[in-house]
Amino acid sequence: MRIVEKVLYGFGGLLALILLFIGVCHYNPELTKMMGAELKVEAESGNHTDEIFMVNTTVTIGELPAAQNIHTVTESALAGNPALTGDARTVDDSGTEESSESKLNVPGKVAGLSGYIPVKATGTEISQSRADEIAKELSKGETGSGLTFDGDIYPYYAIINEKQRAIYRQIYANANAQNRHFAPVEDITANDLKNAFTSVVNDHPELFWVDTAYKYQYTPKGSVADITLVFNITANDLESSKAEFEAAAKLITDATYRSYTDYDKEKIVHDTLISRVKYDANAPMNQSAYSALVYGRTVCAGYARALQYVLQQLDIPCYYVTGYAGENHAWNIVKLSDGYYNVDSTWDDTNPNTYDYFNCSDADYASSHVRRDLSIYLPPCNGNRYSGLEVNPSVTPPASTTPPPTSTTTPSTNTTTNSTTTTPTTTPSGSTTTNQNTATNTDSITVITVRGGGDANYIDNIDEYFIECFDAMIDRDDSVITFDLIVTDEKLWDNIYKAYDRGDCQEGYIDRYLVEKHKNACSMYVEAVPRTDGSYLLRHRAVIS
Repeated sequence: MRIVEKVLYGFGGLLALILLFIGVCHYNPELTKMMGAELKVEAESGNHTDEIFMVNTTVTIGELPAAQNIHTVTESALAGNPALTGDARTVDDSGTEESSESKLNVPGKVAGLSGYIPVKATGTEISQSRADEIAKELSKGETGSGLTFDGDIYPYYAIINEKQRAIYRQIYANANAQNRHFAPVEDITANDLKNAFTSVVNDHPELFWVDTAYKYQYTPKGSVADITLVFNITANDLESSKAEFEAAAKLITDATYRSYTDYDKEKIVHDTLISRVKYDANAPMNQSAYSALVYGRTVCAGYARALQYVLQQLDIPCYYVTGYAGENHAWNIVKLSDGYYNVDSTWDDTNPNTYDYFNCSDADYASSHVRRDLSIYLPPCNGNRYSGLEVNPSVTPPASTTPPPTSTTTPSTNTTTNSTTTTPTTTPSGSTTTNQNTATNTDSITVITVRGGGDANYIDNIDEYFIECFDAMIDRDDSVITFDLIVTDEKLWDNIYKAYDRGDCQEGYIDRYLVEKHKNACSMYVEAVPRTDGSYLLRHRAVIS
């Protein structure tokens, strides 16, 4: 009787353990998946045939965890080459990705102006024996072993680890060679491949014929056996497509001719791009820069990649950023002299166009944009020197906050602004007025030696005049700046006089100076002194505030 009782107790205990295990598995499905995977690998390593465990359906794996808040990511992350497993990510105390994204406030006028599609990785599991066959049969194509990439221009290359960089170089080289199918040069996992491929397409908008999708096969143990790139229709006649792409980009870079600072060039590219491109969710190839530059129709991904490519051609670091702004979204980070800035050209392309999302800090974007995936490792945007300098077309700015000069005094027939500078002032009409004093104070005058014209010391066109004025002022921090320039003849002086009268000189060099020096206003006084050879000496006095 006692024996039967012990058996029943033992059976009851075993049943309780089984029920407990079932309960744990019910509330922790990940544990069930892990055990299933272990049993699967053990079974395949035994006497069973490989085909028993083959999977014929495709799956997407290797997705990167999302970021919570970019503000906590520092530039040191770029130099650290993190393994990018998810553990190295830095987040703040704001909570989960879902909670931070749920707090975003996307203005109605830009809601829906998105369209970025995350990289799609389609993987198929194959047997180890099939993977071994592929390794023997399939070439690695172009390995890219001799390639190097400057982290200042190609930040994603700097972010990923060494193994992923090897795959990055290989993907880049094979994409350029139009090799679609190749074996990896390293033993990598699906996550390694995802990081490498994403980094390539994020760094290189010029690879417009490569879709933001790829395929691969992997073994039960997780090793990638092969990589297949997906090309779009432009690859059918790539040379012709490249010529169209580069010509379209050149039209924008040409608009920056004679611009002096990176900020000047950036603003012109931004303005020109959004004036030529329309948002169109149905645009073909809309994840590429080609759609924006050649077709003139695209979504946020196309705007961002086009801005990135054009600024790269001007040697201005510009990064492609992916994240969330009510929907999946893409924008840019631009590096200027004092730091990094966010730029969302898609959201600036409204009617009328605006600068609401141009050269903004992370704090400015905190309520509407959240970075995701590898973009969380890009530098924080804390620049301020070039923020808020632009005025929206429909807005009349308060005088106290307007960076352009509050007054620009044109040359006149009665210019007597400095009693110690007593040289005659001649207007284009030829009339002359002279100050009471006859002495000339040359202590405050800087005579600038200029180039151009028939004489190497004379200026012969108005564009060169703008250049020389800017150069004479840019390296000085005085509240009053004086300098002399010589122009070839009265006709050119007449054109300069009219340029001041129309306000062209303000746009030609004064605004540029104010932006570069971060000043508020400039009043410019100009005296013209005729010379015996028919040329004119122009004396300038700029009052800066």
